[in-house]
Amino acid sequence: MTTLIELDNVKKYYEMGDNIVKAVDGISVKIEKGDFVAIMGPSGSGKSTAMNLVGSLDLPTQGEIYLDNKDIAHLDESQLAQVRGKKIGFIFQSFNLINNLTAKENVMLPMLFQDIPREER
Repeated sequence: MTTLIELDNVKKYYEMGDNIVKAVDGISVKIEKGDFVAIMGPSGSGKSTAMNLVGSLDLPTQGEIYLDNKDIAHLDESQLAQVRGKKIGFIFQSFNLINNLTAKENVMLPMLFQDIPREER
């Protein structure tokens, strides 16, 4: 099997005044090609934080995150933006679609910024 996503002892801590909030505290998981994965838990359990880490929207406090065998945990913001543009797609609960575009055009729009030819989009 091909590992697409791997988190190795990933932690994300936030400082809130004198307190440390452990939003994600040592998650390790491998997701293989073809896997179907659901992240479930109560409100405040770290689901969104974990998704932001995997989606390269945030960096971990500690640990390693691999996407297609490339360590993304230590990339700078410009490099993370490239990863998001080429490797990751987000579907938001509230969709965040552009109203005057069709569903197809909304899907194609990010590919425009990656200079993907219209025929391929």
